[in-house]
Amino acid sequence: MKVTLNNSEVIIFKGATISEMVLAYSLRSHKMMKSGKLCVYDRFGNLTEADGPVYEGQLFYLKRAE
Repeated sequence: MKVTLNNSEVIIFKGATISEMVLAYSLRSHKMMKSGKLCVYDRFGNLTEADGPVYEGQLFYLKRAE
């Protein structure tokens, strides 16, 4: 399935988590997210959980943790 992360299309498997989506996007970004330096937000600006589900067509943004 296709999702968008930071304006880049990411192709992942059905049933993937947000953490797995970030890993498919970038190993470096995944490591920074796991260490707490980056957070994933949905298209409405809501903070998401790393183990949350990802669905076809969703839009996410990686931002530095506050």
